[in-house]
Amino acid sequence: MIEDATWLPYAVTAFLVGVPALVGIALIVAAVRRWLTLRALAASGRPATARVVDNQMESSSEGQMSFRPVVTFRTEAGQEVTTPLADLDGFRSHIVGTEIAVLYDPERPSEATPARGSNTRLIATVVFGVIFLVFAVCAYRLGSAMISDFLDMPGGFGQDNGFGQDIDFGEDTDIP
Repeated sequence: MIEDATWLPYAVTAFLVGVPALVGIALIVAAVRRWLTLRALAASGRPATARVVDNQMESSSEGQMSFRPVVTFRTEAGQEVTTPLADLDGFRSHIVGTEIAVLYDPERPSEATPARGSNTRLIATVVFGVIFLVFAVCAYRLGSAMISDFLDMPGGFGQDNGFGQDIDFGEDTDIP
């Protein structure tokens, strides 16, 4: 049954390599896209002074609360915008009335970001993406070595292991 499953080591290796590789690539792509968006906003965004009016609260599965400030500001065109600032979420509530310098896209003013943003989150995302990719490469190399060992081993995957057959152990010796 299982000894006929020559696909099994390949499937396990593909899973152990494929999933971390996809996660790593997704993290790096997301970080690069966010960086490009922030870079474009820094180049063409309009500055405004926003005031914290509320906090969005989110509870994690561990019971920790995170707070995201909800700010309001007025665009150059006079439109009043109220939006959460995802880049400033943290474990402490933001004080209502605090002023924050923001940059907004005149086309989509609700997608505002702090003018003095931190790149810590982007760097952490890229680092975790690279860690996942390194794990995938190591899993691939280890899996490839293990598959070749299994295929070369007598009775390993893909070879007849001798069950149900007479096995020749060498010379015939009679034991008295």
